[in-house]
Amino acid sequence: MKWLLSKLGLLKQDNKPQNRKEDFSFFKTSVHSNAIACQWLIRKQTQLFLRQSKGSALMIRMRDASGDGTVASKLVELSLKATQAHIEAPSASGQMLLELGYRTIGGDFITLEYSFVDLGPKKFVQPELSNWFNKESDDIHQEMYDLAIKGRALGGSEVMPMGR
Repeated sequence: MKWLLSKLGLLKQDNKPQNRKEDFSFFKTSVHSNAIACQWLIRKQTQLFLRQSKGSALMIRMRDASGDGTVASKLVELSLKATQAHIEAPSASGQMLLELGYRTIGGDFITLEYSFVDLGPKKFVQPELSNWFNKESDDIHQEMYDLAIKGRALGGSEVMPMGR
């Protein structure tokens, strides 16, 4: 019976590749030296929505996802026609979360697709500690006081009334 209905065109199955492609989206990333290459495709309905929303913008947001309290991040605005980008990583090591999404008129970020990128073990560089007080003057308190009053008498104990 299915054979007869399919021959008559009454049992229509929508197997056209272009219709499936409209409902398909992806976001792929790969690491190239200090940059991350991104490729994506977003649904036709989402593209139409973004074109009609005047204040919306397609964006890639990168954030450090290493879990060590680092707040390295980057936000890149994209053209709606673009399907790929090379973005310099905000950090040279650690785990990065890349999100393809859009910014709403109100400033919120809505994620459409995401990908994690491993840039290798997190490298910590210990900052050189400098002791600013090694060359402190013996009379530092008087020098600070003189700078604060800039030669003006404040009327306190530094001014003694005459005749007493």
